[in-house]
Amino acid sequence: MKFCDESIKQFLEELGSDLSAPGGGSVAGLIAALSGALNSMVYSLTVGKKKYINLQDNEKAIIDKFEKQSKEFTLRSLELMEEDRDNFLKLMDAYKLPKDTYEDKKKRTLEIKENTIKSMEAPLILARESLEFYENLKIMSKYGNKMLLSDLAISAILLHSAIESSIVNVKVNLNGLRSEKFFYKIDNELNGIMEKSIKEKNLITEDVNSVIYPNS
Repeated sequence: MKFCDESIKQFLEELGSDLSAPGGGSVAGLIAALSGALNSMVYSLTVGKKKYINLQDNEKAIIDKFEKQSKEFTLRSLELMEEDRDNFLKLMDAYKLPKDTYEDKKKRTLEIKENTIKSMEAPLILARESLEFYENLKIMSKYGNKMLLSDLAISAILLHSAIESSIVNVKVNLNGLRSEKFFYKIDNELNGIMEKSIKEKNLITEDVNSVIYPNS
Protein backbone atom coordinates (compact mmCIF):
# COMPACT_ATOMS: atom_id res chain seq x y z
CA MET A 1 0.00 0.00 0.00
CA LYS A 2 1.20 3.50 -0.79
CA PHE A 3 1.81 5.80 2.16
CA CYS A 4 -0.62 8.33 0.70
CA ASP A 5 -3.41 5.74 0.86
CA GLU A 6 -2.91 5.10 4.57
CA SER A 7 -4.68 6.92 7.36
CA ILE A 8 -2.65 9.47 9.30
CA LYS A 9 -2.85 7.23 12.35
CA GLN A 10 -1.59 4.17 10.46
CA PHE A 11 1.30 6.11 8.93
CA LEU A 12 2.37 7.46 12.31
CA GLU A 13 2.18 4.01 13.88
CA GLU A 14 4.43 2.62 11.14
CA LEU A 15 6.76 5.61 11.44
CA GLY A 16 7.19 4.98 15.15
CA SER A 17 7.72 1.24 14.74
CA ASP A 18 10.77 -0.88 13.96
CA LEU A 19 9.91 -1.04 10.25
CA SER A 20 12.61 0.03 7.80
CA ALA A 21 10.19 2.47 6.21
CA PRO A 22 8.67 5.00 6.52
CA GLY A 23 11.60 7.05 7.73
CA GLY A 24 13.08 10.50 7.40
CA GLY A 25 12.87 10.57 3.61
CA SER A 26 9.18 9.74 3.64
CA VAL A 27 8.56 12.41 6.26
CA ALA A 28 10.34 15.00 4.11
CA GLY A 29 8.04 14.18 1.20
CA LEU A 30 4.98 14.38 3.41
CA ILE A 31 6.03 17.76 4.81
CA ALA A 32 6.49 19.12 1.28
CA ALA A 33 3.04 17.81 0.33
CA LEU A 34 1.53 19.52 3.38
CA SER A 35 3.19 22.77 2.37
CA GLY A 36 1.74 22.51 -1.11
CA ALA A 37 -1.74 21.61 0.14
CA LEU A 38 -1.80 24.48 2.61
CA ASN A 39 -0.75 26.88 -0.12
CA SER A 40 -3.51 25.46 -2.35
CA MET A 41 -6.00 26.22 0.40
CA VAL A 42 -5.02 29.87 0.17
CA TYR A 43 -5.66 29.72 -3.58
CA SER A 44 -9.04 28.09 -3.01
CA LEU A 45 -10.10 30.93 -0.75
CA THR A 46 -8.72 33.59 -3.09
CA VAL A 47 -9.77 32.60 -6.61
CA GLY A 48 -13.28 33.77 -7.43
CA LYS A 49 -13.43 36.22 -4.53
CA LYS A 50 -13.97 39.97 -4.94
CA LYS A 51 -10.29 40.93 -4.95
CA TYR A 52 -9.54 38.28 -7.55
CA ILE A 53 -12.47 39.30 -9.76
CA ASN A 54 -11.21 42.89 -9.84
CA LEU A 55 -7.74 41.90 -11.07
CA GLN A 56 -6.54 42.30 -14.63
CA ASP A 57 -6.98 39.27 -16.88
CA ASN A 58 -3.23 38.72 -17.12
CA GLU A 59 -2.98 38.64 -13.33
CA LYS A 60 -5.83 36.15 -13.10
CA ALA A 61 -4.06 33.98 -15.66
CA ILE A 62 -0.89 33.99 -13.56
CA ILE A 63 -2.81 33.04 -10.42
CA ASP A 64 -4.70 30.26 -12.22
CA LYS A 65 -1.43 28.89 -13.60
CA PHE A 66 0.26 28.82 -10.21
CA GLU A 67 -2.82 27.37 -8.50
CA LYS A 68 -2.58 24.37 -10.84
CA GLN A 69 1.14 24.07 -10.17
CA SER A 70 0.53 24.16 -6.42
CA LYS A 71 -1.75 21.12 -6.63
CA GLU A 72 0.75 19.37 -8.91
CA PHE A 73 3.54 20.02 -6.39
CA THR A 74 1.56 18.28 -3.66
CA LEU A 75 1.05 15.19 -5.82
CA ARG A 76 4.68 15.26 -6.96
CA SER A 77 5.87 15.36 -3.34
CA LEU A 78 3.83 12.25 -2.57
CA GLU A 79 5.37 10.51 -5.58
CA LEU A 80 8.87 11.32 -4.33
CA MET A 81 7.83 10.09 -0.90
CA GLU A 82 7.10 6.67 -2.42
CA GLU A 83 10.26 6.69 -4.55
CA ASP A 84 12.36 7.39 -1.48
CA ARG A 85 10.92 4.35 0.29
CA ASP A 86 11.46 2.08 -2.71
CA ASN A 87 15.06 3.19 -3.18
CA PHE A 88 15.85 2.88 0.52
CA LEU A 89 14.48 -0.66 0.70
CA LYS A 90 16.59 -1.65 -2.32
CA LEU A 91 19.65 -0.27 -0.56
CA MET A 92 18.83 -2.31 2.54
CA ASP A 93 18.50 -5.40 0.35
CA ALA A 94 21.95 -4.70 -1.09
CA TYR A 95 23.46 -4.75 2.39
CA LYS A 96 21.90 -8.18 2.94
CA LEU A 97 23.62 -9.74 -0.08
CA PRO A 98 26.05 -12.59 0.68
CA LYS A 99 29.75 -11.84 1.13
CA ASP A 100 31.18 -15.34 1.40
CA THR A 101 33.43 -15.23 -1.66
CA TYR A 102 35.45 -12.59 -3.44
CA GLU A 103 32.85 -12.44 -6.22
CA ASP A 104 30.07 -12.12 -3.65
CA LYS A 105 31.85 -9.24 -1.96
CA LYS A 106 32.56 -7.54 -5.27
CA LYS A 107 28.92 -7.81 -6.34
CA ARG A 108 27.67 -6.65 -2.94
CA THR A 109 29.98 -3.61 -2.92
CA LEU A 110 28.81 -2.61 -6.39
CA GLU A 111 25.14 -3.06 -5.49
CA ILE A 112 25.56 -0.98 -2.34
CA LYS A 113 27.27 1.81 -4.28
CA GLU A 114 24.67 1.88 -7.05
CA ASN A 115 21.77 1.88 -4.62
CA THR A 116 23.41 4.50 -2.41
CA ILE A 117 23.59 6.79 -5.42
CA LYS A 118 19.99 5.90 -6.28
CA SER A 119 18.90 6.67 -2.72
CA MET A 120 20.08 10.25 -3.12
CA GLU A 121 17.83 10.91 -6.10
CA ALA A 122 14.40 11.39 -4.51
CA PRO A 123 15.53 13.70 -1.67
CA LEU A 124 17.74 15.72 -4.02
CA ILE A 125 14.91 16.19 -6.49
CA LEU A 126 12.56 17.08 -3.65
CA ALA A 127 14.99 19.71 -2.35
CA ARG A 128 15.36 21.23 -5.82
CA GLU A 129 11.66 21.30 -6.61
CA SER A 130 10.76 22.57 -3.15
CA LEU A 131 13.16 25.47 -3.59
CA GLU A 132 11.43 26.35 -6.86
CA PHE A 133 8.06 26.22 -5.09
CA TYR A 134 8.88 29.40 -3.17
CA GLU A 135 8.00 31.25 -6.38
CA ASN A 136 4.49 29.86 -6.00
CA LEU A 137 4.24 31.04 -2.41
CA LYS A 138 5.27 34.52 -3.52
CA ILE A 139 2.24 34.68 -5.81
CA MET A 140 -0.06 34.07 -2.85
CA SER A 141 1.95 36.46 -0.74
CA LYS A 142 1.09 39.14 -3.30
CA TYR A 143 -2.44 38.19 -4.31
CA GLY A 144 -3.69 35.82 -1.62
CA ASN A 145 -6.51 36.35 0.84
CA LYS A 146 -4.97 38.46 3.60
CA MET A 147 -7.01 36.59 6.20
CA LEU A 148 -4.89 33.53 5.38
CA LEU A 149 -1.43 35.04 5.65
CA SER A 150 -0.63 32.93 8.71
CA ASP A 151 -1.34 29.80 6.67
CA LEU A 152 0.96 31.06 3.95
CA ALA A 153 3.73 31.60 6.50
CA ILE A 154 3.27 28.06 7.83
CA SER A 155 3.45 26.76 4.26
CA ALA A 156 6.83 28.51 3.89
CA ILE A 157 8.06 27.12 7.20
CA LEU A 158 7.02 23.59 6.18
CA LEU A 159 8.66 24.03 2.79
CA HIS A 160 11.97 24.96 4.38
CA SER A 161 11.66 22.03 6.77
CA ALA A 162 11.12 19.70 3.81
CA ILE A 163 14.20 21.13 2.10
CA GLU A 164 16.38 20.88 5.19
CA SER A 165 15.17 17.33 5.83
CA SER A 166 15.81 16.35 2.22
CA ILE A 167 19.33 17.72 2.38
CA VAL A 168 20.04 15.60 5.44
CA ASN A 169 18.79 12.56 3.55
CA VAL A 170 21.07 13.34 0.62
CA LYS A 171 24.07 13.87 2.88
CA VAL A 172 23.68 10.58 4.73
CA ASN A 173 24.16 8.83 1.40
CA LEU A 174 26.61 11.29 -0.13
CA ASN A 175 28.98 10.84 2.80
CA GLY A 176 29.94 7.38 1.58
CA LEU A 177 30.65 8.67 -1.91
CA ARG A 178 33.34 11.23 -1.18
CA SER A 179 35.70 9.66 -3.72
CA GLU A 180 33.21 10.15 -6.58
CA LYS A 181 33.70 12.99 -9.07
CA PHE A 182 30.21 14.34 -8.43
CA PHE A 183 30.71 14.66 -4.65
CA TYR A 184 31.74 18.32 -4.51
CA LYS A 185 29.23 19.35 -7.15
CA ILE A 186 26.34 17.96 -5.14
CA ASP A 187 27.81 19.19 -1.86
CA ASN A 188 28.01 22.74 -3.23
CA GLU A 189 24.50 22.48 -4.62
CA LEU A 190 23.13 21.41 -1.24
CA ASN A 191 24.80 24.36 0.46
CA GLY A 192 23.33 26.71 -2.13
CA ILE A 193 19.84 25.27 -1.77
CA MET A 194 19.96 25.62 2.00
CA GLU A 195 21.18 29.21 1.84
CA LYS A 196 18.50 30.20 -0.67
CA SER A 197 15.75 28.42 1.25
CA ILE A 198 16.57 30.20 4.50
CA LYS A 199 16.50 33.52 2.68
CA GLU A 200 13.20 32.83 0.90
CA LYS A 201 11.52 31.44 4.00
CA ASN A 202 12.58 34.45 6.06
CA LEU A 203 11.38 36.92 3.43
CA ILE A 204 7.91 35.40 3.44
CA THR A 205 7.56 34.91 7.20
CA GLU A 206 8.91 38.36 8.01
CA ASP A 207 6.54 39.94 5.52
CA VAL A 208 3.61 38.02 7.01
CA ASN A 209 4.59 38.88 10.58
CA SER A 210 4.76 42.57 9.70
CA VAL A 211 1.07 42.36 8.82
CA ILE A 212 -0.38 39.92 11.35
CA TYR A 213 1.80 40.91 14.31
CA PRO A 214 3.27 44.40 13.65
CA ASN A 215 5.88 46.07 15.87
CA SER A 216 7.12 42.72 17.17
